[in-house]
Amino acid sequence: MTPPVFVFQSVSKYGTANPIVARLALQSFEMLKSIDLTDKERETASKQLYDLHNRLLRCYDCIRNLHERNEETIEKTGQIFAARNRSIPFIIGLQDEVETFLTSAKQYLRDLVAPMNVIYRSNLKHDAAVFWDKAGKSSAAEKWAAANIGADVGLVKILRDDADWIGELIKRRNAMEHPGDRSGTLVIENYRFTGPTVAPPQWRRDVEGREGDRSPILQDLDTYLVNLLEFGEEIVAHGVKARPLHEHLELYQIPEERRDPKNPARFQVGLDAFLMERLRQADEASRET
Repeated sequence: MTPPVFVFQSVSKYGTANPIVARLALQSFEMLKSIDLTDKERETASKQLYDLHNRLLRCYDCIRNLHERNEETIEKTGQIFAARNRSIPFIIGLQDEVETFLTSAKQYLRDLVAPMNVIYRSNLKHDAAVFWDKAGKSSAAEKWAAANIGADVGLVKILRDDADWIGELIKRRNAMEHPGDRSGTLVIENYRFTGPTVAPPQWRRDVEGREGDRSPILQDLDTYLVNLLEFGEEIVAHGVKARPLHEHLELYQIPEERRDPKNPARFQVGLDAFLMERLRQADEASRET
């Protein structure tokens, strides 16, 4: 069976050196070749993952914009202080970029269900809510994977371990979109004076009149982006383990220091230790004859 060819067309300014392009798009296309899928399923999943990586690049754009504006406002504020005037940094467009990030992130999680349904032949609802449970119990995705693939497989573990941050991310988006509802109200604060010092941009989620804990926005968004990327690529990667095209295929993780800067893939598929040993033995035998 010859896997369908999916042509990677660059539609943005980011090339293969960007981890999102390298890992969620190109790496995923390669891993799909090692999953037991029909040609039609493989083509469908490839197109879905291509659209998905573009969604995550939108989140990346938001963070990059915020970091650039943050550096600019700190530099300008330093110049003002150097002239012996007082000022406070202010990130222009902070609210808009955070809101765009949260909306795109929730849409990314929603759209991730589609390739997951193809890869595992599941029938999960096309909704980000399948990855977390409001009551803190097992999510719909975890329940399905445990029942249909196995309770001890890696896919179940990542679905269980990632549910908390996914739930909080979705709650923050809902609190932004529907302030005062069950998820509370999202409060976004720019730079501000706190006594003698200046506090960096922070946010919190207030629920039922109780003020939530503040945390730094830029650091949180950086963490969310990494989590979203790893969660998406691991959904694909564990498909190789759950439904390999050949029983002797194995998924390997490339150490970070050994990844190609021009295409920093995290996973690669190769032969397992059993078959590698048999091939070695066969090669030695052929040399002796």
